[in-house]
Amino acid sequence: MRKVIVLSLLMLLLSSCETYATPPNGTAVTPLPILDAQAPVLPTRTALPPTAPPATRVPTRTPEPTAEPATQYYQAGVQAFGKGNYGDALLKFTHAIQLDPKNALIYLNRAQVYLAQKDYDGAASDFTQVIQLDPKNVAAWVSRAQAQAAQEKFDQAISDLDQAVKLSPTEPSVYVTRGQIIQTSGDITQALESFTRALSIDPNYAPAYYYRALAYAADRPAQQLGVDRRVVDDLTAVVALEPWNIDAYLARAEAYVNGGDLDKALADYNLAVVVTPDNLDPLLKRGHLQYVRRDYKAALDDFNKSLEIDPKSIAALRERGLVYFEQAQYDKAIADFSAIFQIDPQNFDALIQRALVYNKQIKRDAALADLKRALTIAQTPEDKARVQAEIDRLTQ
Repeated sequence: MRKVIVLSLLMLLLSSCETYATPPNGTAVTPLPILDAQAPVLPTRTALPPTAPPATRVPTRTPEPTAEPATQYYQAGVQAFGKGNYGDALLKFTHAIQLDPKNALIYLNRAQVYLAQKDYDGAASDFTQVIQLDPKNVAAWVSRAQAQAAQEKFDQAISDLDQAVKLSPTEPSVYVTRGQIIQTSGDITQALESFTRALSIDPNYAPAYYYRALAYAADRPAQQLGVDRRVVDDLTAVVALEPWNIDAYLARAEAYVNGGDLDKALADYNLAVVVTPDNLDPLLKRGHLQYVRRDYKAALDDFNKSLEIDPKSIAALRERGLVYFEQAQYDKAIADFSAIFQIDPQNFDALIQRALVYNKQIKRDAALADLKRALTIAQTPEDKARVQAEIDRLTQ
């Protein structure tokens, strides 16, 4: 169980390295960091667009190529990275480094390509090169820590972040990243302290409230039945500071669901849909809540809207199929579960659900055929046991 939690937190940490919730009317961009010894660009801040690296001039006895070709390769690498052409970007940045090997900015940007390719060793190596060239580059210390955390080298990652804190003790984003990595390592108490430290520096720093709320949610006592006010209060602070932050609305709705307050959860899902009306996630979550509340008409409205946005959404098809099943609209339910299987022929869950519908229609042979087919698709012992249990129940 702890392994699953660690892996889930790792995915959250890696995704937070790339973006934090952005206003719906803005353009979400993942810019490359810029080297600036006076004001380092930090991962959770809004970075400036890439600029050409300054020429590195080292006195030599023989004429050397100017840095101008390096600049051209660098700019070409930035353009390739922006288009998602990581192989080309890597090649261009490597050429630039060969021409200008003491330019920390180029290493910093090539490291971002490695991160995008999940080559964490390559990224850490380039961040190390930046640190050697510019020991006070806070962004490099923080980014190397993130690359190390992705490899579960938590002690090294935290050590790097401690150094980043020493270099920039009043920068809240460093404490937030430190808290995320500490939480991923399994120490929620120390993570909470780091998030709280960020807020003591800047009480209006929304990411600190957001990630502290997630840490509180992860630390929720199993026996707690009511709403966790720590989580809700922090997320309320986030939406007060960032009314467009859909992640905060969804997280607060989940906190209300966990605490049994479905009315307030629905209110937050409504707000999330208003903020981003064409976003599939809040529609699916609201639809599921309506299904749980047995408001099938409202649930169908949300799932239909979801399928208008993405006609191949397996989650929307499955949820809508379940609603049709509950309403005894069996032909429509079969159509949705069949559509899932057409999209994903390995989806044994769709076969199980369709078999249950066939059984309701007293089509025992069709139901049994679906379950036997599902048994051949199921991969894990748990999944095979689930299918076999349905077969046993049907044949008794």
